[in-house]
Amino acid sequence: MILDFLHTCKTYDKKNYSKKHFRFTICPKCFAIGRFNLHGSYERHVIYFENFILVYALIAIKRIKCLSCKTTHAVMPCDLIPYGLLSLFVVIFILNSFYIKKMSVLKIAKDWKFSFQFIYTVLHAFSIHMNNILQYFREVSPISVPPSLDAPGILILIQKPYTQFQAGYIKLNRRPCFMCKFYNKGGAPPIGLLAAGLPPGGQ
Repeated sequence: MILDFLHTCKTYDKKNYSKKHFRFTICPKCFAIGRFNLHGSYERHVIYFENFILVYALIAIKRIKCLSCKTTHAVMPCDLIPYGLLSLFVVIFILNSFYIKKMSVLKIAKDWKFSFQFIYTVLHAFSIHMNNILQYFREVSPISVPPSLDAPGILILIQKPYTQFQAGYIKLNRRPCFMCKFYNKGGAPPIGLLAAGLPPGGQ
C-alpha cells in the first residue's frame, strides 16, 4: 500500500488520480520508480474529524499496479491507518483525552459515542507502539528526548502536524504508527509514500 501525503480522508477522491501523480513514486515492493498503471478501486469505511465533528464515511480507495513486479497497491489518504476505521487524528485525540486530560474510558466513549471496547483497542495500539515511537524520536531529535518516559510523556512528543510524524515514522519503521495487523511480523505488506518525496512543486 501507498500513503498519499497530499490528501487526508477529508480531501481524498479517487477521481483525482492519473498516471502522472505516480511518476516519482517508488514501488514499496520492488523499488521501481514511476512504473504504475491505474488499477480500479475498492470501498472502505473510515471515521475522521471535520470541524471537530466525527464523520462516518465510505470512501473509494484508488488502486495502482506496478508494471515491474505486477504488485497492486492501495493508494490511501495519509491519515488513514491501514486495517483500522479511525483516522490518525481521531486516534491521537482519544489518546490525549485518556492520558493527558485524564478522562476515563467510559467518559470518552459516552462523549463521542464510541463503544468502550473501541477505546481499549486504541489504548492497546498505543501500548504496543510506545517503544517504537520513543525510538523514532530518539533518532530524529535525540537531545530533546529524556532517557525514560511514561505513556503520557511519549504521547506529548507527538506534536502537530501529526501527518509529518506519521511520514517520518513510516520511513524509519516501514509501517504506519498504530497499525496493529502484522505488527512485528515478516508477512506485513510493504508501505510506500506518495508526495513526501516529490521534488519542489511536483504533483
